[in-house]
Amino acid sequence: MSILGKCPYCNGAVISKKFTTNAKEIKLYSCENAKKEYDESEQYVFTSDSTCTFRVYSNAFLRWNKRSFSENEMRRLLSEGQTKVRLHGRKGSKEYYKYVVPNEEYGVTILWDEEVESA
Repeated sequence: MSILGKCPYCNGAVISKKFTTNAKEIKLYSCENAKKEYDESEQYVFTSDSTCTFRVYSNAFLRWNKRSFSENEMRRLLSEGQTKVRLHGRKGSKEYYKYVVPNEEYGVTILWDEEVESA
């Protein structure tokens, strides 16, 4: 577990934790104040003492053929308010760059309307 920066919503520390699911290792970047647990109906919900909702999984962009959102990209997002990511079209055919910014509902979101020059 390592501290990557300050949360964009509450200024708490954003930490990185590794876990394995379906035989794949994934990192979870979350605010120290965003605590979740299983409730009695087996739903994964925020706890009553949770004061923040910032959580991002490293595989958030898998849909666009980006295997992992790295710790360096998360650090840049936290310090600058945005970061540039490289995405790929279907079957890796086309490569393009987009900005990613924090989003309260989803953790992060891609700015599709912004044109970004490659590297």
